[in-house]
Amino acid sequence: MTYERIGGEAIANAALDDFFQRAQEDDLLAHLVGPVISPGVRAFMAAALDLDNNDETRLTPALAWLSEEGLEDDDLDHMVGHLVLVLEARGVDDEVTAQIADRAEALRDAALGVWPEDDEEEEDEEDEVAA
Repeated sequence: MTYERIGGEAIANAALDDFFQRAQEDDLLAHLVGPVISPGVRAFMAAALDLDNNDETRLTPALAWLSEEGLEDDDLDHMVGHLVLVLEARGVDDEVTAQIADRAEALRDAALGVWPEDDEEEEDEEDEVAA
């Protein structure tokens, strides 16, 4: 079943609708989602919500949109913040919500070719320089 971990497709669709309404009204995100929601951003948000679905045909448009947009950490954090609020309002479990936030970041990182080891190495180098 699609979106099983958040309560099913009806919950996911309602959460996506709520998210996009919030994002379009947010000056910091409106430029990313646009007045008409692009298939790419919709695919990204849907892929983030569907924790158990790694179907390549579903992920490809999401990854393509992420690559094209080159989301910065602040943009992604802001998007995920809105998504978390929407999921909380829909009664989605906090642990599942945290997994969705992690998946959104992992999808973005994969699209941009950023791997967790790269982030850790950069932080280690910054710590060494500061010391």
